[in-house]
Amino acid sequence: MHHRRLASVLLRGSACVLISTATGFAATAAHAQDQTATSGSVEGAPTPAATDASATGPADQAEIVVTGTRIRGVAPVGSDLLQLDSAALEKTGQLSTADILAKVPAVLTLGSGNTYSGGSSQNADLNAYSFNKSPNLRGFGPQATLSLVNGHRVPYDGANMNTFDGDNIPVQMLQRIDIVADGGSANYGADAITGTVNYIMRAPFTGLEAYGQYSLADGQDSYQGTVVGGYDWGSGGIVVAYQYSHSDRLKASSRPNLYNDDFTQYGGPASSYYSSPGTILYNGQTYAIPAGQDGTNLTLAQIGAAGTANTENIWTGYDAIPAFKRNNVAANFRQDVTDGISIYADGFYSDRDFNLALYSSSLNDRALVTIPNSNYYSPCNHDLTGAPADLLAACQTGSLTVAYNNVYEAGPAIRNGYTRTWDATIGTEVALFGDWKANVYASFGRNDAKSTNTLYLGNSLTTLPALAGTTADSAFNAFCDASAGLCNNGQFNDAIVNAAGFPLGNSLGIHTTFDNQDYAANVDGSLFSLPGGNVRLAVGGEHQDLKFVNANNFATTTDKRHINSVYGELFVPIVGAGNAMPGIQSLEFDGALRLDDYNDVGSTVNPKIGINWSPTDWLKLRGSYGTSFRAPGLVDNDPNSQAGNLPVYFDGSVIDASICPTCAADHNIGIYQSAGGAAGNLKPEQSTSWSFGFEIAPPHSGVRLSATYWNVNYTGQVSFPVYSVGAYQAINQGYYDSEIIYNPAFFPSKAANNPEAFFGPYPYNPNNASCAAVAGKAVTTQVLFDQLVNCINTGGSSPVLGPTNTQVGADVVAINNAHRINAGTTHGDGIDISASYDWTTGGGDWHVGAIGSYVRSWKVAPIATAPVIDEVNHFNYPLRFRGRADASWSGNAGPGDLTLAAYLNYSNSYTIDAALLPVGVSDKYTHIDSYTTVDLAIHYELGDGAGSLLKGLGFTISAQNVFDTDPPLVINTSSSSSIQFDPANASALGRVVTFEVSKKF
Repeated sequence: MHHRRLASVLLRGSACVLISTATGFAATAAHAQDQTATSGSVEGAPTPAATDASATGPADQAEIVVTGTRIRGVAPVGSDLLQLDSAALEKTGQLSTADILAKVPAVLTLGSGNTYSGGSSQNADLNAYSFNKSPNLRGFGPQATLSLVNGHRVPYDGANMNTFDGDNIPVQMLQRIDIVADGGSANYGADAITGTVNYIMRAPFTGLEAYGQYSLADGQDSYQGTVVGGYDWGSGGIVVAYQYSHSDRLKASSRPNLYNDDFTQYGGPASSYYSSPGTILYNGQTYAIPAGQDGTNLTLAQIGAAGTANTENIWTGYDAIPAFKRNNVAANFRQDVTDGISIYADGFYSDRDFNLALYSSSLNDRALVTIPNSNYYSPCNHDLTGAPADLLAACQTGSLTVAYNNVYEAGPAIRNGYTRTWDATIGTEVALFGDWKANVYASFGRNDAKSTNTLYLGNSLTTLPALAGTTADSAFNAFCDASAGLCNNGQFNDAIVNAAGFPLGNSLGIHTTFDNQDYAANVDGSLFSLPGGNVRLAVGGEHQDLKFVNANNFATTTDKRHINSVYGELFVPIVGAGNAMPGIQSLEFDGALRLDDYNDVGSTVNPKIGINWSPTDWLKLRGSYGTSFRAPGLVDNDPNSQAGNLPVYFDGSVIDASICPTCAADHNIGIYQSAGGAAGNLKPEQSTSWSFGFEIAPPHSGVRLSATYWNVNYTGQVSFPVYSVGAYQAINQGYYDSEIIYNPAFFPSKAANNPEAFFGPYPYNPNNASCAAVAGKAVTTQVLFDQLVNCINTGGSSPVLGPTNTQVGADVVAINNAHRINAGTTHGDGIDISASYDWTTGGGDWHVGAIGSYVRSWKVAPIATAPVIDEVNHFNYPLRFRGRADASWSGNAGPGDLTLAAYLNYSNSYTIDAALLPVGVSDKYTHIDSYTTVDLAIHYELGDGAGSLLKGLGFTISAQNVFDTDPPLVINTSSSSSIQFDPANASALGRVVTFEVSKKF
């Protein structure tokens, strides 16, 4: 019988580790005991290690280290370990490692993911530049989840240098994925604020496997080919995987009910009247240019009456999801050199290209253009018979103003890019004395990412000389119907783009490289024996060299970091098999401590303690407490990173009259926002986390039940809160005064408490007198404020974002600090639950299970002076409850084995703030419905009975969202591109059907 049953993994330490199949995943890792291996190698461990004769069990058994501990053969004490083993990964029928992870309720997609592109601006997350898919445990942000491969660090992805794309490793190359949703800095250092995801590669084997997969959704096709081959020669072995994958773009027009800014059916505004055919504007009225004509002989009499308007969905011509292609290579190697000495190596290379027709408020084809009467196509110089009086009056001004969309002629703005990530690790394990072993390794890796936006800026039309062209060939035609292909404006595309004035081939680009060198040594073994078992200790050290280069159109910055770390972990089995007693079958303690010393942000010490108590052999109670940290990224602490001064202008009435009575009289106020990284003064983010829970597994019952209460307090989060809340909103809310320099002429009382100028090296120019006069001073007087404004206007070095732009009549009422600061606080707590039941009948193996994540509270303050608000179950924050249930059957069917699996995914209803609804939309739409989808998978693999030629041939058919259930309606204008669903909690793809053929030789 060749049933694909999920194996039990037994680790040395106490009772047993049970990897069950809740929701098709390996569920809760519990107690630790001897690893029952017979070959001296453990699949998934980078190197095998034999126990010595003093250990409990056979001397040739292998011990492994699981995620969450540095001690071999011991499972994490006090923490819950979720393991997704190879059988569970295969059973889902999905092509993507990251997409499988996203099905785990505790892993959210807030802030990352290629299906998130339609709403990427909601979180102002630069990961959207490369569309990587990084795990986000509990919703604290991808940067708060540490990703490892085979237990070691790997290069970061993303322009913010803080994520890792799970799809860098082919799913067929993975033995398992370990998830520890608990603070892990005491073991691993930075970034493990809310937990660790460890991608464990397959151990060497002898054989060859080939997989071909094809997926289709409405409007998108994908395909993927994978080959995995290995050879185990007894004393060592190697396994190598290669994968090529391709995914078509999903056009927004394929999902018109999701990507649409027409809210009229809900009482809100219609789509924009920037369209083609366009709309004439005059004296507060709109006039629709007729469709289906080329503008050659258009007369004023043919134009629509006052109040008519053409509208066009802003997503016209744009994509919802990028097109991707990827080449992946991964390898894992081991070799026993002599008795007690082995070497190992692993590595991967991932090359991913993407292409997206990207809608953005700053990269678009819309423009309000003024067409002089001299324009060849202007109806003002054609037959005026029957012309309405108001349009005649418009012509008498000398021009017509047209709201126009150039997307049909110029094409959309295009984002092209690539992400190339590689990592190579080599190490050795050496048996020292007794059961003590040393593990030393060196790891080298790089992430090279580039994203380029081709600029078709509609505003460039406003200065195009062809607007005044007097012949058919020399004039830009704004009075035709380009949607019907009746315009001839393509000849002006180069002029439109060049008018934007951007260098680098008329494009805006970001190019980042991140280099990671990691050197580590770990020694662990038994100190002495207690009746409960061996007291074990692990000590080690680590050195990291990091280098980050951020190059764009305006500047290139290079930052380096060096980190030295030492750590220790002690495991004490107070009660075990040798001294068990009624009510205490097992009692274990684990304590870890780590010191990390940074050359640029100082030192941090983080402890963690964990306790396991088993009153009976079927019940375990556990708890943990620890602190964790995340050092600010090199991009965060670089003042020149993404630096600029952003002038924004508003009608003065937007400022609260009680704060500034004189602002409303000025119809053109200016607020500068000084943006970029910090001036090198950021400190590490900090978190305190604790948890407790229980696991129930009655012997021989097939029942598994687990629950964990978790509590995380995350402080000093690096962000740019003033920029995020908005220029004038920050002034009105009154919580951000420490980050705002007020003009004394408008805010005399507030200005008295103004902070120092916060421009750092940019735009500060020591040779500029105004900059030198204000540097290092609290800007509390009118003289100093005026000097600062002059510095901003004349002291910058950037030709584009620099403050060389002034607007006549604008009064600068305030200067906002949009640099990164240690500002935010998030305090969340909740409960993770899982349950499963497995049993066997004469017909095969059955399984039912469920796993869920319940968030009790999510208290957030964007800055220390702001009130703390519970945001759980609100748009852009974690949902109250997400769950996944599954049922499966595996058994013999003819000459092979058949597996049937079904999954139920559920997200509860939640709310959106009424302030985010478009004007006119009823408050009843603040309610967002719950979302339930069903996935199905069928796998059949031929066995020995099929003959040698067909043996190992497999077929899989799976369907994600089999009923093609639409995402819940979400009406909001919080992003620059209006959509009608929440991409953080639902996919625009709908039903995805995947066919796979595989062969194992």
